[in-house]
Amino acid sequence: MRLYYSRPSPFARKALVALIETNQINDVELEEVKIGPLAPGEIVPAANPLGKIPTLLLPDGASIIDSKFICRYIDEMNPNNIRMRLYPEGDDIWQALRLEALADGLLEAAVLLVYEIRVRAEELRVQEWVDAQLIKITRTLAYFENNIIQLEKNINMGSLTVAIALDYLDFRHKNIIWRKNNPKLFTWHETIKARKSLSSTMPID
Repeated sequence: MRLYYSRPSPFARKALVALIETNQINDVELEEVKIGPLAPGEIVPAANPLGKIPTLLLPDGASIIDSKFICRYIDEMNPNNIRMRLYPEGDDIWQALRLEALADGLLEAAVLLVYEIRVRAEELRVQEWVDAQLIKITRTLAYFENNIIQLEKNINMGSLTVAIALDYLDFRHKNIIWRKNNPKLFTWHETIKARKSLSSTMPID
């Protein structure tokens, strides 16, 4: 298998984290690609016509796109899944999926803000739109703070994606001071970020 990824991308990082957590990182060929909002990748389209990362190319030539589906596939293919499941079974799956969806939504808002600032000329920016993305981020952080027990209960793809989202805020949005208003979330993040899967995949340009 081959994973197309980019180190700055939080969504590609999810796939890397899943591979490390399930001890499959050495079973996959990693190919880093450079893409951006105005420059879709030249390599990826053969496997994903959207030119987006991450994209997982399977041995038979088929591909899996979208980080949440790639992570589910990695979990299903995990030969050690009796010991560690990124997506729990039973009713716990819905809590994990809810956390993952919320963290993905926070990341989408944060990435859109990066594009707005980097790509759009300042005089063309719409402040109301920027504020709307910030509201999404603030509300979601408050949800995690008020439901911290969901994060503390288990380590799964939901909680790992929350950690990835917080790291991305530190990486791209240092002006968002999320720790002050979310002390329980801050304490939790300080603990989980020491995991090998997270500490070895920190985003870089």
